[in-house]
Amino acid sequence: MKFVRFTWRMLPLFALVSLIIFACNKNDHPAISGQPSSKATLLMNATNDMVQASTLESEDVADIVGSADSSACPVVTFAPSRNDYPHTKTLDYGSGCMGADSVTRQGIKVITFYMNPDSASIGTLISEVTYNNFSVNGISMTGTVDTYIDSSSTNTMRILKVVSVKTLTGTNGDSKLFSSTNYWKQTQGGNTATHKDDVFQVTGSAYGTETLDGATQVEWTSTINANKPVIKPADCNHRTKGEVDANLTVITGGTSNFTEVLDYGNGDCDNIATLSINGGTPQQVTLPLYFWPLSL
Repeated sequence: MKFVRFTWRMLPLFALVSLIIFACNKNDHPAISGQPSSKATLLMNATNDMVQASTLESEDVADIVGSADSSACPVVTFAPSRNDYPHTKTLDYGSGCMGADSVTRQGIKVITFYMNPDSASIGTLISEVTYNNFSVNGISMTGTVDTYIDSSSTNTMRILKVVSVKTLTGTNGDSKLFSSTNYWKQTQGGNTATHKDDVFQVTGSAYGTETLDGATQVEWTSTINANKPVIKPADCNHRTKGEVDANLTVITGGTSNFTEVLDYGNGDCDNIATLSINGGTPQQVTLPLYFWPLSL
């Protein structure tokens, strides 16, 4: 069996009014109408944090299981060799390299493989990801990603348990922390030599915070709906199906709580999803979100 491989300037009054009208027409979202723009912006950013967290985890899993697209970058080396255990896999993006997902990464990611994932015992820690001067689109990243053979695995269908704890820090000092525990189960491609036909079913939960000017502004939790698990094909840069239920607390301007349902769609490989907030009508969105209140 092949193992799962898995500041803006003041504007003239008429221009400002025009922008506001444009924003309202463009972003007519029944669930958040009437919210102050600053709070809506924080809500938008927090939702993007959730999407970003899942995207980064998908990338890490692809690097671990060997299904990542390495046609352009990074430079990959193994020490002492990829067939010896333990060994390290180093992905060096140098001074910056844009991947197939149009994301620019810089610096070094190191994956330590402790055991052969094809033969590791159930419950075993098989790998750990760490970062060295690593950034994503100019945002510094630190943290770890530990991957285990989950206890619910069988000899014919192993499941990865992926535990991530990461901090993203901008050049202005603002930071985002997220942690997650997700379970990756392969549903297709397990009997072929290539990994590009692999498809994974993902369940689990995540937690995150956004800190601005030294104070926590947003907290969020998300859970993948167990009845609608997320589907991630190895040959697609996006999650293509499944539903994530989230709770967000925006602290700025008085604490406000929101519930969201993010639906990744019907299986098409695209960055289109639907988003419902506080039970509002689901709206089609393009990920990442730039549709409200105003893209400044």
